[in-house]
Amino acid sequence: MRSYPDIGRDDLIRYFTLTPADVAFIDPGRGRGPTDRLGLAVQLATLPWLGFVPDEVGSAPPVAVARLPERLGVDPAVLAEYGQREQTRSDHLRLVVGYLGWKSGPSRCTSCG
Repeated sequence: MRSYPDIGRDDLIRYFTLTPADVAFIDPGRGRGPTDRLGLAVQLATLPWLGFVPDEVGSAPPVAVARLPERLGVDPAVLAEYGQREQTRSDHLRLVVGYLGWKSGPSRCTSCG
């Protein structure tokens, strides 16, 4: 199982700083609760940083997670409750992929011989 590595200061600032557009995506006014908003934000920051999102979103580096709640107005402790339903994590990851404009690649390398 892939997990979160340690994060350096440059990556922390680059990937875990939410733009106003990111905040609008995370909290579109459709009643998304604090836990889902923070979990979605962690996935949004993690995917460009690592190129994947570990299953255990709650195990993201605490220093990274601490940067997100101030823009979202949530308590960082709510992340421990995030993603108890695997479907929630999957749905949110699908939203993040779409928001970032990522395309799904082939499941295996077709040009590797």
